[in-house]
This record gives sequence, C-alpha cells and structure tokens, in this order.
Amino acid sequence: MKFQISNFKFQIDLQKILSFLIKVFLFLLPWQTIYIYRETFINGTKVEPLTLGFYGTEILLWVIFFLFIIWYWRQFKFQVTKDRIFLLSCLLFTFYFLLSTVWAIDKQLALQQSLRVMEAILLFIVIYIGPFEKKSLIKWLLAGAIIPGLLGIWQFVMQSSPDFKWLGLVGHAGWENGASIVSGGSLGRVLRAYGTFTHPNVFGGYLAIIIVVWLCGYLIDRFQISNFKFQNATWRFVVYSLLPIPLFLTFSRSALLAVFIFLPLYFFLLRIPVLEKMKRFFIFVSPIIILILILIPVLAVRVSDASSYEVRSLDERMTGLSDAKNIILQNHNLWLGVGAGNYVVALYQTNPNLAGWQYQPVHNVLILFFAEEGLVGVLLLLFVMVSFFMYHISCIMYQTRRYIFCYMIYVLCFMILASFDHYLYSSFIGLILSAVYWGLLLKFDVELAKN
Repeated sequence: MKFQISNFKFQIDLQKILSFLIKVFLFLLPWQTIYIYRETFINGTKVEPLTLGFYGTEILLWVIFFLFIIWYWRQFKFQVTKDRIFLLSCLLFTFYFLLSTVWAIDKQLALQQSLRVMEAILLFIVIYIGPFEKKSLIKWLLAGAIIPGLLGIWQFVMQSSPDFKWLGLVGHAGWENGASIVSGGSLGRVLRAYGTFTHPNVFGGYLAIIIVVWLCGYLIDRFQISNFKFQNATWRFVVYSLLPIPLFLTFSRSALLAVFIFLPLYFFLLRIPVLEKMKRFFIFVSPIIILILILIPVLAVRVSDASSYEVRSLDERMTGLSDAKNIILQNHNLWLGVGAGNYVVALYQTNPNLAGWQYQPVHNVLILFFAEEGLVGVLLLLFVMVSFFMYHISCIMYQTRRYIFCYMIYVLCFMILASFDHYLYSSFIGLILSAVYWGLLLKFDVELAKN
C-alpha cells in the first residue's frame, strides 16, 4: 500500500503492521483494564456476570480486524472450497448469537455477549489465515505470561493482591470476605493466586493453555523438522520452571488436572533420548514437588471433602447443574435458549431469593451454551465442527500417528478445562483464550499442509 505526498513516498507494509499488532495483543492479553458502564447488584451484592463493560484490549483487537480485512480483501478470490464453507458456518453461528438478542430478557447483556463471541471468531480467523508465523505468535503469548506469573507468586507469598484499576487489577486479601481462598480446620484462610485476572481459575486456565500450546508446538515441530530452533534455554526455563509455580498456586483443579494429564502424554510422544526425557520431566515437576512438600496442608484441604468451604463449593456446582436443567426445560428454552449471556438473568427469575454471590453461570461450557442458545445453537455449533473436520482432515491425514495423537491430547486438555468451569465461554478473556488456543492449533495444520 503506497501513499505519495509531493516528492515523498510512504510505503506501508500492511503485513508487518498486522503481525506486530497481533503480537502486542497476545502480550497484553492478561491485563484486564476495563471501562464499566453498568453494574448490577442483587440483594446487596454485585453480580459480575451481569456487568457491562469494554476492555482496553478490545480497541487494539478492532484495529487488527480492520487492517486484516484490508489485507484479506486485496488477495481475495471468490471460490467455493472446504475452508470457505467453514468460514460460512462461523458467520451463521455469529448471526444466530446476534439474533438471540430478540428473545433475550436483558438485551444489552445479550448484545455484549454476541459481540464478544464475534470478536473471538474473528480473532480465530485472523490467526488461522493471517500472514503470521506460528512460532513467533506463541513466543509473544508466552512472554506476556511472565509478569502475571511473577505477580501471582508475589500475591501468594504476601497473601494480598494490589488494587490498580488502570491495569485492571482488583485488590484481594486472604482475610477479606469474597476472596477466593483455601480454608479448613487449623489452616486458616489461604489466598489463591489471581495474577492479573478476576479469579484464580481463570489465571490457572490461562497458564495451562500457554503451557499446552507451547509444548504441543514444540512437539509438532519435532515431528516435522529435524533441525529447528523453536525453543531456547530462556523460553524453556519459563515453561518448565517459572509458569508451573503460579499454576500450582492458583489451586485450580481443572487447570492442574489438564496439565497433569497432558504431561505424561507429551513426554511419551517426545522423540528424544530417554535420559533427556527424564531430565526435562524432572525440571518441570521439581518446582511442583517442592511446593507440594511445603503446602501439603493446603493441597490436602483443596482435594478432599474435609473442609466445609470445599464441600460448599462442590455442592454449588451440583446445584448449578440442576438449575441449568430446569432453565433448559422451561417453555421454549429447549429450542432457542434464554439468549446470549442471559443465563444468570434466567436463574434470577427462577430463584429470586438467593444471595447475590450465588448467581453465577453453571460450571460447564457446553451446558451453559445449551442453556443460552438452545438446540438450534447446538446444531449450528455442530455445523461449525463438522465443516472444520471436513477441511482439516485433509490437512492431517498424511501426518504420522504421533502427530494425530498430539492433536487428540490438545483437544482433550481444552475439554477438561471446559467441563469444570464456564469462563472459556462466559467471559471476554475466556472467549479470546479459546480463539487463540484453536487458532494456533489450526495454524499448525495449515502450515503443515503447505509443506
């Protein structure tokens, strides 16, 4: 793209600008600076899922979308292919979300959730077909986790979290009500690591996703290229020694479960000498082992039913599943759902006398999606998945069994996170993390198919 003014020529390399901005976005992703323009209180308690706001990183995201459209339009050629069918399914899926604002009770909330789903899908498409090198994207994603990881360690040591609204940080302390803690018996109240996020589970999921994306990227490159430089000592230290510490300190059961299931499969597939495998495995687990030995009382409370706090947490999740079932079966909800982002609104209408903190989405992404978008939404999601499979099976069908197995464990890790919490669908950061996770997976496939 060229602009000429008098005797000067300005050459704008759109591809380089786009590449730089997407890297900056991935680096800034964990910072939750938000402009809130509506807060909702129920029975004296702020209900976070009913908050309306605009994140600072969304501004950068829309600049990226605008530049991507220009870049894509300049090379667009109309033809019906399997990948275009997949993109069409994504457009239909997004349109249905916007349509759900018609029957949603809280239309503003439905519009916000619809726009966030649209942003996630657009980001996925940008990563998937954009002019980016996957290794570089992953490195910037990893680099962005270093400061939040160190902050999470500091929060746990100090048992408090700083409050600084311009960086999206909300203050927490272990002795304050409302903080996410581990509590039981003589243990007292132990604050879990928040990092830069609104909840330790979200922070744990963020770290787990980065670890899985990085190691899977290394694994796939190892299958395909004999002489590569995907990792160096610095990045390996971050993934193997730094990030596991704040991940453990979140005490997020779903995030820890996903990583601990992934690790044995990863080292089994890794084609390096056995002694080197053992060395890397030990480097990864040694910080965790040390923390387990130091924090055995905290971990024991977290994984057992000895604490009334943990029992209540599990009971709330089971009650949430029952509430979701009742909402889905009400009136026309089975077919169309209650509308995007309106699950908590429907829960309030069904049970108006609960305490404010009890109004939260059901802790399962698929069930929450079913409740909000109904069978029609599920069918459209299946259309997206089938069109994805039709295209990408052609990308991986000639790859080795080891690569396909790597693909399967990548999917498994995401399903573990999605099965035990809701943030991957109910929040902006969760939707963006989902888009990045799947976008990078498909980026591997597309690049391998071209080689």
